[in-house]
Amino acid sequence: MTTPWDEELHPSAAAHNVLQWASERGATTLGEAYDLLEMLEVSNDIPEVLGHDGTVEDVREELENGVDLIGADAPLANLL
Repeated sequence: MTTPWDEELHPSAAAHNVLQWASERGATTLGEAYDLLEMLEVSNDIPEVLGHDGTVEDVREELENGVDLIGADAPLANLL
């Protein structure tokens, strides 16, 4: 099943990992996942979540684009 985000944007592995990480911390929407990026920035989870190629700033930009395209209320369950 494709989502509007998949059709418009092709999220990186790092962005997908961040969405999964945010979901595990209770986020249920794209906007909540975006809000949790600040928590990720100060955590020790960055290498495990983003890998070696991703940056928080790159993921922030991808999630901002996702919010613009499909809205902050988009359920994470539809994006994972």
